Amino acid sequence: MNYSTFLELHRPKHHSGNSTSAASNNSTNSVSSNSTDSTVKAYFPDFCEDCMWSGQLTCAGRADFLRNRYNTPNPQDAVMNDRKVCKNPPLQIFWRDDGIDELDSIFAQPRMSRGNATTSPMLGRISIYFYETLRKDVGVDLVENMRRQYADRNNTETNAQADIAIIDLFRTFPGRTDDAAMADAFVVPYPHASHCVSKPTGVWMAACRHIAHELMQGGVLNKLDHYVGNHKRHLFLNVINQGNSNPTMRETPLSLTIGPRYKSTNIIVPYLNNLPSFQPSAIRGRGEGWWTRPRTYSVTYFFGMSNSKMRHSPRLYRKLFMEEVQNNWPETVGGLPYAIRVMTKRNKPPSRLFTHMYRDSVFCPTFPGDTPPQKRFFDVIMMGCIPVVLEFDTNEGKKSWHQPGGQPIENSYPWIKGSNSTDPSNEIDYRSFVVAVTGGVENVRPTVEAIMRNYTEVRRRQLALMEVAPYFSYGMGEDAHRYPDAFSKILSALRYYLDGPYLGMR
Repeated sequence: MNYSTFLELHRPKHHSGNSTSAASNNSTNSVSSNSTDSTVKAYFPDFCEDCMWSGQLTCAGRADFLRNRYNTPNPQDAVMNDRKVCKNPPLQIFWRDDGIDELDSIFAQPRMSRGNATTSPMLGRISIYFYETLRKDVGVDLVENMRRQYADRNNTETNAQADIAIIDLFRTFPGRTDDAAMADAFVVPYPHASHCVSKPTGVWMAACRHIAHELMQGGVLNKLDHYVGNHKRHLFLNVINQGNSNPTMRETPLSLTIGPRYKSTNIIVPYLNNLPSFQPSAIRGRGEGWWTRPRTYSVTYFFGMSNSKMRHSPRLYRKLFMEEVQNNWPETVGGLPYAIRVMTKRNKPPSRLFTHMYRDSVFCPTFPGDTPPQKRFFDVIMMGCIPVVLEFDTNEGKKSWHQPGGQPIENSYPWIKGSNSTDPSNEIDYRSFVVAVTGGVENVRPTVEAIMRNYTEVRRRQLALMEVAPYFSYGMGEDAHRYPDAFSKILSALRYYLDGPYLGMR
């Protein structure tokens, strides 16, 4: 049975045609019309301001040049006619913006205090010593300041928030001990990623060099009373892309990182999504029917096209994909409409649009960004959308989902099968749900359509998502330490390292 037949059998009777929305909790926002709501259209103008014309010049810059130099009438139209990538595909978003955002960030909600947590999936398996001696400007004051910033609904530093959540979880972990002699590992609660994005000097420098080594040495490293003789068991939080972190943090003996993994003592962790609907209890509360329910869209992908600061970024594949869609994709894929749009920097859609669309789609591409992996990859998994990646060969004879010759997937994704980053029984088989497309962007549509012709395969991947999604969520507040989640996976990986050849015990 193909996916279209499945929809005909299971779609509610009040839905019909391409203007339908799947049977889901989001159906109240559906629009029974073949045209996109004007409010939604405003977020996706036909002229893509972020596309590149050539070199360092954007399409918007090219239009300004034509207007100022030659007084060209309708310069944006002229650019669009010459550069097809500046035209978006037909807009097929059957959703009306009700203006209602999700509840506030979990950072704005009451957090658990030490002593309130009495259970944990890892209780009794690992003992943690948590330093309270860091200098306040790089310790508790920095943590509280960044927590307040992240609690703001308008905060945009979503890629750096995980370290504050992880610090909260280590601080309240019921397996924490105040006796250093009883500790298996020592946690250094310096939130390096958050410190970097806070830009205390007012500027951003490559490799977070705006955070001076002397500041970290004096405020962090010199405050670790139990470091000597235990340095291999001291865990640092470098929860930022390695290339953006300060060299001082990269040289620490044991660390958490977003990736990629440069050495065996880097433990890769997922990005944090700070919305309540991404908490473990919410994800685990969705039954099998939610994960396998009918969807409205075959493919949904909203993305930024360019990054002027990284001229040779693998984002190039996003541009190539957009050109492929514009030139060769029909109006439907697998019998369903799709929503693929380039976003501009000036008028970004609200997060509620992304949440609705990704939840109502079968496949969600997560094509290369500046670094591997991306926050979007984990978000779409937790929203029940099957991630689609481009797969390349590496120089090591392995596979990369970032670029040709890029970082192998084993060094890019948390707890992935074959990474030797946690006990093999706790590894995650990403290939059970990820659609890895080989041969370039022109093979995306044929690959997706082939899977959609086999509903059993679509369902198998969706059920695999249901099994793994909670492990990419950090339980906080009332959810802290209650479920197997990203934090319990971190503790399990830490236990694996401590028991292994790293300390000469395995």
